Amino acid sequence: MFPSEKAAVAAEKISEQADKVTTNVESVTAVALESTTETVKQSLDMIGQLQQKGINILLEYGPKLLVALLLLWLGFKLTNFLCRRIKKIMVKREVDSSLVPFLIQIISIVMKILIILSVISIIGIPMTSFIALLGAMGLAIGMAFSGTLSNIAGGVVLLVLRPFRSGDYIAAQSTEGTVKSIQIFTTTLITPDNKTISIPNGPLSTGTITNFSLLDTRRLDVNIKLAHGTNTSQIAQDILAILNQDERVLKEPAAEIITNITESSITLTSRMWVKTGDYWGVNGAMNDRIYQYLYNNKIEVPVVKL
Repeated sequence: MFPSEKAAVAAEKISEQADKVTTNVESVTAVALESTTETVKQSLDMIGQLQQKGINILLEYGPKLLVALLLLWLGFKLTNFLCRRIKKIMVKREVDSSLVPFLIQIISIVMKILIILSVISIIGIPMTSFIALLGAMGLAIGMAFSGTLSNIAGGVVLLVLRPFRSGDYIAAQSTEGTVKSIQIFTTTLITPDNKTISIPNGPLSTGTITNFSLLDTRRLDVNIKLAHGTNTSQIAQDILAILNQDERVLKEPAAEIITNITESSITLTSRMWVKTGDYWGVNGAMNDRIYQYLYNNKIEVPVVKL
């Protein structure tokens, strides 16, 4: 076979292969185009179905949802109004001020929960399923917020046992101050230097509480350290006279001076009884007067312990 004939045969084979490739490409392209068209059609059909379902849901539940939101807004407004009215009634009837914030918060929470349940029933959610879900959520929330729930229980204990009232001066949880309010989670104190302290009700209800305002009278002690060799008898008489000159110091039980001797010093304790409301005023006045007495008489190494 001549070279020209061989070239012709090769060209013919190449042409046949090219035709096959073209045919295969056209076949694959047709299949891909058909598949893509089918996919697009299905996607458009799905989007149309979703749009139709959305429209149906909106037409079915839209009015109910709007009514539910309106009722929810009106219900919360009414709850706040009623709570303000109840608070005014409590204040007018002189209900203990420590009870008012706690009771108002409880009433508000209960009323809002009832309003939410009513709105859910209006929307059409089955209450049995919702209550089961609510119970499961309550269990989970209770486990997550056990400390918070203990604070609520502590608030109830404080209001039932009443170890203190609003306005009492107490010491608890390494702090002290005047009780401002007992709230659902915390008790608020105002310190003598006008700081606000919030103590969780849980630890407060289970810890030690010292109430300085519960009784009508308190004993006030002023300690004075003197050097050995000082005439304590005369000093005691003079200080006792200073104590009795103040009308706020009660005559019964009578004021007294107690002497305590140690290796390093002699301690005179001025002990007097005053009304609870006069405690801090008398405390400051007596410390000042006793110090002035010691200074004016040049008594050796006078140290006043507040």
